[in-house]
Amino acid sequence: MADKTQITEIKRLARQGESVNEIKDKLDLAKSTVYYHFKKEVGQKQKENQVKIPEDEEVKGEICGIFAGDGYFKEYENGHYTTVLTLNYKQNYWKRLSSFLEDNLDKEAHFIRQDSRARLKYDSKKLYKMLKTYLAWKEDKTASIELKNGELSRDFKKGFLRGLIDTDGNLNNERYIFNTISGNLKQSITDLLKDLEMDYSLRIDEDKRENCRDMHRVILTQKSSKKFQAEIRPRHPKKEL
Repeated sequence: MADKTQITEIKRLARQGESVNEIKDKLDLAKSTVYYHFKKEVGQKQKENQVKIPEDEEVKGEICGIFAGDGYFKEYENGHYTTVLTLNYKQNYWKRLSSFLEDNLDKEAHFIRQDSRARLKYDSKKLYKMLKTYLAWKEDKTASIELKNGELSRDFKKGFLRGLIDTDGNLNNERYIFNTISGNLKQSITDLLKDLEMDYSLRIDEDKRENCRDMHRVILTQKSSKKFQAEIRPRHPKKEL
């Protein structure tokens, strides 16, 4: 039997996207008890709404790189966790990305068009927890985002650089360029490039406008850009050599 406090907690966790088994373990209750109140709260929709976190390291890395480049996150008072990726609607990359996410998260993103921007939105605590496993950021996400220190597989590193170049990078004169106002992310990028034995140079473009931040640019050599294309394989149609 569950008391009133436990029933309230079951319903809250169910709305957040927790599974019956996860709630059972957290509250130390019988599965049948949890399922009874769980089903009353979210019915059969929960299975449809559940994001499946991929096991593939390269895919996880790419999703983290995409979020680091063009994503933002918000936690609401009602316990909802929302992750949004904002992209250029006029370019076809958002369509490729939408298909990639649906295939690998087992759930279609909610699409929103706002003028020239395409927004892909997920309401998922599981996705948030995955991002926080590998990334750290403060209130100003764009200026503070970075990879956490720890052991990362080569596949994860490759996926992360792909997601990042596709969102916050460009290709100029046959050279790949990463652009970020986060000094911490710049360091993360250079660490990964060193691990993958790719050569680069650094440049800082000063922005003298009020309340604007300087832009860090990590510029691969032409030789390493060819290696980057062969090994990383950017998904964005405009980022292919």
